[in-house]
Amino acid sequence: MSAEPDVAAGVLLAATGLERSDPTGMIACPEPCNVRYAAAYSFYGRDLTRYAASWEDQGDSFSFVLEYEFENQILAALGYNLRWR
Repeated sequence: MSAEPDVAAGVLLAATGLERSDPTGMIACPEPCNVRYAAAYSFYGRDLTRYAASWEDQGDSFSFVLEYEFENQILAALGYNLRWR
């Protein structure tokens, strides 16, 4: 698990039309993600989780992001289809 720099507000706006101030709380989610930007993502086959660095300063919200990704790792290890998450 590691932090990645947040995508810049201008980049997010140009790519998605979503307006946010910096830091955006979003990072680019590479293939095979089904979204372009997210607060965090995991690749289960490689036990890899990345999250937007600005979330580290968000207290309980940061805990929620990590818990969600941890749940995803457990469900993937148990063989569940995670396309709905």
